[in-house]
This record gives sequence, structure tokens and C-alpha cells, in this order.
Amino acid sequence: MTRKDFQLIADVLKFHIETHTAQAMALDFAQALSKVNSRFDKRRFLSACGLENIRTVDGREEYSTT
Repeated sequence: MTRKDFQLIADVLKFHIETHTAQAMALDFAQALSKVNSRFDKRRFLSACGLENIRTVDGREEYSTT
């Protein structure tokens, strides 16, 4: 997959990011895509989806909408 493909996915998710389901899907996609491409930038993808990393709690990252 290419950056163009990643951007397409992010654009679709961003349109619906206010819903909990879309947020969960964005996080799931980020996890899966990072396994497909070792250079995949999870934070950049989530930002493109409309999620912003706000903090790490108990070893896991929590995101909010931008």
C-alpha cells in the first residue's frame, strides 16, 4: 500500500470521526497498516483521520478528536 492509499482511508474515517465506532476503526486500521508497512507513521495517520494523541495512560495511548 502507498501513502495515497493510507490517505484515502484516513479521509473516509475523518468524515465520521466523531463517532466512537470510527475512532475505534481508525485505531484498528493504524495497528493493521503498521504491520503492512514498516515505515507507516501511526501518529501521522491518526492525525490525518482527525485524532490527536493527547496522552499515555497505563501504557496505552489515548486520543481525542482534533
